[in-house]
Amino acid sequence: MNPIIEKCMLTNEQKSIILKGINQGITEYQELNDLLPETITKKYSPFLLSDLVNTHVAKEIENNPHTLMKVIKRKAGFHPYIVIQDPVRNIFILLSKLYENQYILTPSGYRGDFASSNGERLHEMGMSLEEIYGESPYQFSLPIGIENQPFGIIICYDGRSGKVYDGALRPDQEDWIYKEDITDSISINTETLIPLNNYQSSDIQLSLKPSVEDDIVVKLKSKTTS
Repeated sequence: MNPIIEKCMLTNEQKSIILKGINQGITEYQELNDLLPETITKKYSPFLLSDLVNTHVAKEIENNPHTLMKVIKRKAGFHPYIVIQDPVRNIFILLSKLYENQYILTPSGYRGDFASSNGERLHEMGMSLEEIYGESPYQFSLPIGIENQPFGIIICYDGRSGKVYDGALRPDQEDWIYKEDITDSISINTETLIPLNNYQSSDIQLSLKPSVEDDIVVKLKSKTTS
């Protein structure tokens, strides 16, 4: 893995906390699903799974305030979801269902917003555009600073197999910048952790102005395709 990409990836502790919440949500979903009556359309099933996963992940983050991660409620059309923010590194994390036999998510507007600046963020951190995009076409924008270019991570889970993947999409959503299986990642006992970095609120440089908190992602003005 490129060391610059590794700087934007989840820490072991963040990974463990999110994985714990996902596993708790999947377990509760399976228990409740066994108790529910058979219905012809089963419309409740996918929504119940995502609701429980989101709820348990949010609780785990709230139970570990020393990580400084925040949970923000968002909505895309009629679809509510949560965004996990790492304000120290200017990273945003989405949770999404993805079956084990699927390689990538279907492109969408709200996921595109969280992938839009990934390429430019890595470029400003020192990666060449060729390393990021290979031979694929890309849009190049003028540098506006790492603090204004969030990095978007998507944690994908399969409620049937329990598989969990950690990845970041290219801005065009046609491929992953990286994607790795974290299902069997080492579990950390967060109750006995002593945080290495004790940040004060005054130490954190937020990339977003409080008055525009709803606009989580800074959209980039791109030049013509190179």
